[in-house]
Amino acid sequence: MDGWREFGAELRRMRLRAGLSVRGLARELHYDPGALSRFENGRRKPPFEIVGALDRILCSGGSLTALYENLAATEPESNRGTRLQLRESVALNERRYIDSALAGETAELLAETRRLEDRIGSELVLPLTVRQARIASALALEARSVSRAPIVDVAAGWQQFAGWLHASLGLHAAAVRHYRAALELATESGDVNMIATALSMRGHVAWMAGEVGPMIGLSRAAQRNSAALSPTVLAMAVQQEGRGLALEGDLDAMEERLDTAAELLAGAGADRPDAQYFYSDALIDIQRGMAYRLARRWDKAVVWLDRGLTGFDSELLTSEWATWYVAEFACALAGAGEPEAACRQASQALRVAVDTPGSRLPRFLGDLHRQMSVRWGGNPAVAELGEELIRAGSPAGEGGIRRP
Repeated sequence: MDGWREFGAELRRMRLRAGLSVRGLARELHYDPGALSRFENGRRKPPFEIVGALDRILCSGGSLTALYENLAATEPESNRGTRLQLRESVALNERRYIDSALAGETAELLAETRRLEDRIGSELVLPLTVRQARIASALALEARSVSRAPIVDVAAGWQQFAGWLHASLGLHAAAVRHYRAALELATESGDVNMIATALSMRGHVAWMAGEVGPMIGLSRAAQRNSAALSPTVLAMAVQQEGRGLALEGDLDAMEERLDTAAELLAGAGADRPDAQYFYSDALIDIQRGMAYRLARRWDKAVVWLDRGLTGFDSELLTSEWATWYVAEFACALAGAGEPEAACRQASQALRVAVDTPGSRLPRFLGDLHRQMSVRWGGNPAVAELGEELIRAGSPAGEGGIRRP
């Protein structure tokens, strides 16, 4: 705490210069005088939200904030989130601190949080994401001049990711609100890739809700500015349209759209927006398999899902959202009359689901098991899957969610 003793000494000097006692400063700050005394003695690090208020009350010209930032910068990397919180808090109170550097740090946190979801699931990441989406949007509201565009861009990204997490947890209305906020912010900044992403993801919610018309329409809307879009973003919209066409029974059009998506992704290279970090050739194969499953072409669904899952990033495949594709494979295998193989895939998906708070996979797999029990009631593999579901406490089944 040596560094924080330095901060405490500077705080005491500023307080005495202002002619305030510790209790007098506590009254101005609406804060505990004992805590202020511990700050001055260096026994406790002050919360980030207090420092800006101290600067204002003591008329210190931002010197306490600057000292705090310097001291925080010397702390271990694990405290980087606290430093960012401080920068955001100060920026909300002092517009001049809203700059491209703050936008960059906020964008880095967004990229890390997207990948954190891969490891721990949507439910645990949601509170942080909602908080950051609100903060980023508040910063966008206050931003001016050249700093405005990058702040608005990153606010759109946080809103889009918050929409995805709500959708993943089955909270469709909240997901739509966040996607609409992302769309408005991205339209202002002119980020055509985020505009298209928000439209595609809104179409994804329509698919989850069984609204095939809006699913196709929004996927097509996302493609309108195709010449300006990243091939990866365009491929996302095109393949989703293809799955919608599968639901309508137009398999020729479905296959054309999925062929187009595969060609786009093959020419995309490694440079793609961070919101599409998980996109790959294997993912398009998976989407093709899902389209065939939706069209009840079981044999083709099995071939393409197997091919896609075999080529998919093995680390990503341990995430809860990607495990939905394993559950889709189980459905396709059951449809193709392969109950033992279907149960193996369902069991693999269930193991991930029970370790992920808030997962809706057990419900989906419970529904699949009931359908399999009707068809293969005496099959030992089906019976064993039922025991696994009971141990997992699976509730009654309903349809699930899948990554677009």
